[in-house]
Amino acid sequence: MQNFLHYLTFPYLLQGCITALGLLFGALAGGLLIGFVLALAADSRHAWLRYPVRAYIYVIRGTPQLLQLILLFNVLPQAGITLAPFMSALLALTINETAFCAEIIRGGIRSVNRDQRIAAQAFGFSALTELGHLVVPQGLRAIIPALGNEAVGLLKSTSLASVVGVSELTLRSQTIVSQNFEFLPVLLASGVMYIVLSAIIAGIQNWCERHVGTGRRARGKHFSEAFLDDSGPVSRMAPHETSGTPGVLQLEIEKVRVSYGSKQVLKDVSLSVRPGEVVALLGKSGSGKSTLLKTILALNPLDSGTIRIEGRSLTNTESGAPMPRRRLPKARADARIGMVFQNFALFDHLSAVDNAAVIPLRVQDAPRLEASRRARIALVKVGLKDFADHMPHELSGGQQQRVGIARALASDPRVILFDEPTSALDPELVGEVDETIRRLAQTGITMLLSTHDINFAASVADRIVFLHDGRIIEQGTPDIVRAPKTPEFAAFLRHPNDTPELETVR
Repeated sequence: MQNFLHYLTFPYLLQGCITALGLLFGALAGGLLIGFVLALAADSRHAWLRYPVRAYIYVIRGTPQLLQLILLFNVLPQAGITLAPFMSALLALTINETAFCAEIIRGGIRSVNRDQRIAAQAFGFSALTELGHLVVPQGLRAIIPALGNEAVGLLKSTSLASVVGVSELTLRSQTIVSQNFEFLPVLLASGVMYIVLSAIIAGIQNWCERHVGTGRRARGKHFSEAFLDDSGPVSRMAPHETSGTPGVLQLEIEKVRVSYGSKQVLKDVSLSVRPGEVVALLGKSGSGKSTLLKTILALNPLDSGTIRIEGRSLTNTESGAPMPRRRLPKARADARIGMVFQNFALFDHLSAVDNAAVIPLRVQDAPRLEASRRARIALVKVGLKDFADHMPHELSGGQQQRVGIARALASDPRVILFDEPTSALDPELVGEVDETIRRLAQTGITMLLSTHDINFAASVADRIVFLHDGRIIEQGTPDIVRAPKTPEFAAFLRHPNDTPELETVR
């Protein structure tokens, strides 16, 4: 026991611990930095980049780490590059870690809810903004546990560096044993040191799991009711001042065609929406309602046709060419189109007020105080003033959807699109969302909403548009629900909830 305690604090072994830690943190840092780039490249839409990166990851993961270390140590000198044993081992371990870290990070990125990423794109997030403020914060929840496990494995793998002469903990233990033959106390002390280092890594991992990527509540003082009222009588839904140019239509859709593979989903759809008008889209699932809303935001590529917001195209450049992908985020941001999604698509790591503030803050570059003010005003408008600091998982479905509406309102939109806003809700929660939308419809804001609820559409809309098989079959004032002119519309009115085919989500 006395010998064990002696070796446990033996400076020669402690120096080996420091060498092992140097290899650990150096290889892990390099693996994370390069692995992050490789993870993005491995899922790139460019095949010339994607396939070579995946081949590299496959080869590195498929060969023994000891073999990589020996090859690197012996090959580099033949190429005229001579490295010290420590640097050679560090380079070999780093190369190995790049492949494993890339797959860990790629898994974390893929764990982020797809609806949230589509929402970020719809709001005009740039690729970097989406990555930095949505994907990475949420992906960390999946990355951290796997990375902690990888760090412990890497710590044990540092012992392989002894084969190229790096005097780390394992080699130093063997050196002592070869001199005094005290196998048990020396190796026990060495093992305890590895366990202590592993425990430290586990502690760091547990702290990160509790504090990183788990959600952020709003900080700071709540705005007073008087402060909110300074911006208008929001508590009673002040009329919305539309930004439309006199004589210019708010939204123009001309002969739009959209296909998913060989299936044509929208067929020469044309629709105009005036400033302040509320238009309800009716139709069975698969008729093209959701596809039309997503196409307005350029989330679906057009086969042909044009879409303009206040005379400006979101799908084509000034010369008429298709809008380049890199310019779409700014075009969406400039269009100022709010979107309320069927499945809420709230950002899980943000509180209600931060969800509502995210577009002014991240897309419109508003100061943080102004973004928070607009967000809290929007939450008051939808009746959620007392839930501003709640996380999405702490809210009911109806409350989550109202946060989604507040998020659209806080962006000061020209148009708000509602994609089946109540279809994912339990029946008892539908009323609160319907009532919120009815109140919005009275404020003069331009709205385009898709729904199966005929009575709700007739009560809230200025005009009803019926889609069938990707075409607009009939449209007019809400009175058309009492006197349909086409057999397709009449059949829908008799059986509005028939859903023979679920509409494809792209």
